[in-house]
Amino acid sequence: MGSDFVLSGSISKEILKSMKKYLFPPSLTRFINITMIISGLLSFLFLLLRIQSLTILFLIGALFIYIEKIICREIFIKKFLRSISPEQTSFNYNLHFRNDCITITQENEENGFDINYSNINRIAESKNYIALFTQESMCLPIYKTLFNSEEKYEWLVYIMEKNNKIRLYHIQ
Repeated sequence: MGSDFVLSGSISKEILKSMKKYLFPPSLTRFINITMIISGLLSFLFLLLRIQSLTILFLIGALFIYIEKIICREIFIKKFLRSISPEQTSFNYNLHFRNDCITITQENEENGFDINYSNINRIAESKNYIALFTQESMCLPIYKTLFNSEEKYEWLVYIMEKNNKIRLYHIQ
């Protein structure tokens, strides 16, 4: 069974940190950011009204949400890395984009596991990587150096034909 595209990727703490902006689903990120902004605005409003106790309460709330967002990202990265390879610091793989599914294999191995295209829900691009995200928030970064701009768009069209419900974020 041939592959239409074969791309390489790697998962490590550094790579996941470079993708941290995209690790949480966009709806959750929006909710967290809106909550922080509203809490900050309420804090400012109560400051203007000279109600110090509520000013402090909402300011601490906004800071707490921000700190929790950062801590949750770190916990997510550590948990994700432990689930993939507990004894290794990085995991290198190949993605074989076949007609019916994506097969993930470790480098230099033939056998792997399959992911249906319907399981991919978003694709995000950072400075050095393009990452596929599954419905379970699994992140599969792909090296951008493997593409020139024409090949990247050809690949994106191919993926979108397989699953038109995929959302694209910051594709350049």
